[in-house]
Amino acid sequence: MVILEVGEFTRVEGNGKAEIVIENGEVKEVRVKIVEGPRFFELLTLGRYYWDVPDLEARICAICYLAHSFASVLGIEKAFGVEVPEEIQLLRELGLIGEVLESHALHLYLLVAPDLFGYPDAIRMMSKHGKLVKEGLTLKSFGNYIREIVGGREIHGINIKPGGFGRFPTVEELEKIERNCDELLRMAKKAVNIFATQDVFGAVPRYHIATDEYLYGEKLIASDGERFDYLEHIEEKALPYSFAKQSKYKGEIFMVGALSRLMLKADKLTPIAKELFEQHKEKLSQCYVSLNNLAQAIELVYAVERAKEIVSTLLDKGIKGENVPIEPKEGEGIGYVEAPRGVLIHHYKIDEKGNITYSNIITPTALNHALMELSLYEETKKNYGTLDENSLVHKLEETVRAFDPCISCSVHLVRL
Repeated sequence: MVILEVGEFTRVEGNGKAEIVIENGEVKEVRVKIVEGPRFFELLTLGRYYWDVPDLEARICAICYLAHSFASVLGIEKAFGVEVPEEIQLLRELGLIGEVLESHALHLYLLVAPDLFGYPDAIRMMSKHGKLVKEGLTLKSFGNYIREIVGGREIHGINIKPGGFGRFPTVEELEKIERNCDELLRMAKKAVNIFATQDVFGAVPRYHIATDEYLYGEKLIASDGERFDYLEHIEEKALPYSFAKQSKYKGEIFMVGALSRLMLKADKLTPIAKELFEQHKEKLSQCYVSLNNLAQAIELVYAVERAKEIVSTLLDKGIKGENVPIEPKEGEGIGYVEAPRGVLIHHYKIDEKGNITYSNIITPTALNHALMELSLYEETKKNYGTLDENSLVHKLEETVRAFDPCISCSVHLVRL
């Protein structure tokens, strides 16, 4: 028996590793170990007053804090039966757009591009591809600017509140977004051509799952036509070797993320993004995990286009800056949001005083965990014995990177 170990994954967020058991030349088992310690955010929210919870949940992740804040707010608002006006909905969507730009640019240009161009990291890639790296940093910076004006600051903002915002963006801040979109769109379109050249690898999921609207929703949808709440069809289980739970949909392995969004919701794309999707549809429809990188590049185009649409609408109508008043009451609500990496779920029960009595958070990386193991199984099966160990480990790391995992988010409270 041979145990192939992939040490700490490089160029991903958080701490994870893999262990692959091989007997008589055959792959027997793959374990993706999320070894970052549990952080107990669900436990920390219990007994808390609802108003404080979105600020606390923003601390789960620096890269996708807005997605956590918004999912938290949506769950709380549903528990109270609160509906917000279009202005607040558009500003929330704009914040999520900023997060997609910031996160996808970081992933594609700094973490994945070195694989494409044969460099160990983006720093050493600068010597020949400095302009490309700078364009990625420009897109990332633009996303962070949007996150700052919507969320209050670039990292761990506390501006997202049930019923609205602590502070609304100014006209000048929105106009700055509008002015920059055309040049950024040119950069984003260039990225699609680059990542379209990547070879396909990894596994093919049985199902894709996403929210019913592009970046958030009332329900989840799946590639078999279901529209559902997560409790109906998604089963979580704890693993003895990981601090992240593993999920199945109707007992089967599935995928969430940019590729799943395109497969399920391409009709909701902006005009140029839709053209690019149609151009690469045949390749994307193979649904290998590696195609998530190309899907993210198309979403960069979508994000820039959609940001301009949202800002133009808000500027035409004028910013009223009015929050919706909230009266606490007993209730239960689920917030569904598309974090850059895929579906994010925040589920709360709240008592009549407005205090949290139940909390469950399911993150994209936890939802993709089973597919990650299957992908490493497929790549090891294909390459073991034909690649030397260093080359094989590099291919396995490249496969993990295609998921754009956010390992810190995925660690989950396990009751023993």
